[in-house]
Amino acid sequence: MVRNPIDIWYDFVDPASVLLMLEIKAARRDRESWVLDSCIKWRALEVRPPPSPLVSLNDPEVSFLWESAIPIAQRIGVTLNPPRLVPWTRKAHELIAHAEEERRESAHSLRLAVAQAYAIKGLDIGRVDVLVKIATDHGWNRTECKAILDVDRYEAVVKGSAQEAQAASVTRPTTIVKGVKRLEGFHNRTALGTLLGT
Repeated sequence: MVRNPIDIWYDFVDPASVLLMLEIKAARRDRESWVLDSCIKWRALEVRPPPSPLVSLNDPEVSFLWESAIPIAQRIGVTLNPPRLVPWTRKAHELIAHAEEERRESAHSLRLAVAQAYAIKGLDIGRVDVLVKIATDHGWNRTECKAILDVDRYEAVVKGSAQEAQAASVTRPTTIVKGVKRLEGFHNRTALGTLLGT
């Protein structure tokens, strides 16, 4: 049995998801017991899956998310700089599904790189060429990654993750589930340690 399992439903274009990844990375770096003793499973949940219309950061719902995230980001020393267009993230999630299947131990570093590429560097992670460049910069094979993304090899995995979210009554990222405990949105390391470390 997996010790202390925690499911985190996330999307790359959700600022709370990106900030949570950075908080958990910092907790791991600082060797906080609650994160070291946990098995965290990151689960894809697209905010706007295709064929939803693409929107910009001017969309009221999207704008609210990012405006709410800015003070949180500042408190943890992060400057957010997303591109103006909110892309579909299916291909990004497909890339991570491939990474998890091939080299699970390094999949999360790629996940974090994709998240930072969008939220901090302002790159369009809806584009296959951008995703392939991120992957190759992190040691993945360019030809293999491009071929996998071109043929939608992991599309069913991403859609299946959304179905699992629905079955678990998870309606949006960021949602953290540990047994009967459930947290939504961003939570700092102190709150995470208190709520998830027990």
